[in-house]
Amino acid sequence: MNKHSTDYDVDIAQKMICENGLGLVAIREGKVIMQSEDRGVRPFVQAITDLGEKLHGAVIGDRVVGRASAMLCIYSGAVSVYTPLVSDAAAVQLQLAGIKLIADKQTPYILNRQGTDMCPFEKMTEELKSPNEVFHALVDFLEIGVKG
Repeated sequence: MNKHSTDYDVDIAQKMICENGLGLVAIREGKVIMQSEDRGVRPFVQAITDLGEKLHGAVIGDRVVGRASAMLCIYSGAVSVYTPLVSDAAAVQLQLAGIKLIADKQTPYILNRQGTDMCPFEKMTEELKSPNEVFHALVDFLEIGVKG
């Protein structure tokens, strides 16, 4: 995939997240691979279990990227990530993995939906070291069946 198509895919992801109000999208070579209006990590974990290798090389657009989502981006083989809001830990993980991050705003950590504490998935995954560990911990926690 050339740089031009990746930038184009990022533009599509940004429009779908910001203008269409979606929670999660995956774009590869100008095509929408998946999209979800749902928020949180569940739709991403479900997309990985349903699509597997089809996500490899995709641009991920996610409304909020905390460490859990960043590790899912790495696990799925994403090449680039667009988000309106990223946590410091997520930005570090994506940088270490060599995944280009385009974020409108960065924050020390993602808050829970009530805005009263750190996101439970940020807390749950902060001690987990590998994307594989994070994916399987989330599958178990969310009770999502894995194909294969």
